[in-house]
Amino acid sequence: MAEQFFSAVIMAAGVSRRMGVPKLSLPFDENCSFVERSVQVFADFPCREISVVVNDDGWIWLAENDPGWPENVHAVLNQYPEKGRFFSLQKGLEAIRELCPVFLHNVDNPFINKDILHKLAKNIHRADYIRPVCGTKAGHPVLVSPKIVSDILKESNPVNHVRHFLEQYPQQLVPVTDHDTLININTPEAYRQHFKGLSP
Repeated sequence: MAEQFFSAVIMAAGVSRRMGVPKLSLPFDENCSFVERSVQVFADFPCREISVVVNDDGWIWLAENDPGWPENVHAVLNQYPEKGRFFSLQKGLEAIRELCPVFLHNVDNPFINKDILHKLAKNIHRADYIRPVCGTKAGHPVLVSPKIVSDILKESNPVNHVRHFLEQYPQQLVPVTDHDTLININTPEAYRQHFKGLSP
């Protein structure tokens, strides 16, 4: 059997009105930002390719704070973030050069770890849509099959809601005990709660 490999798309093209700054730029710790942390976790997994979808503000931030990513990490500019997350996802997947299972991740879910990625990856042959579940709540990231990747790329209606689109496929729920997989950092209050001592 051929070796299975994986890639990842990190969604970071949201406008961030409530946060006031691009969420990809938020400090995760004293050494890295949210987006740098996410890229590093997926790279260490390892993912063969990593696509980071950003808007104009994120593109400028990356240019001014060059993270020095290797060639298999693709920064993708979405000039039309108002078209929604499905359109951003299509842009990110277009940059992945080989058809394979892909982790889909939001940059405002910063507490990912390799353990969860491995648990999801072990289930890729069970269904097309693999989701971590902590208690009764679905967490992040999710893993999708090459079939879903291909279908998303062919979809001509990018106004689709990503979750609703994915839920039409066979699912495998993967129980996890890490409550951090449920955390979204969408507001300054949420950031202060989880990142005491740091400032956006």
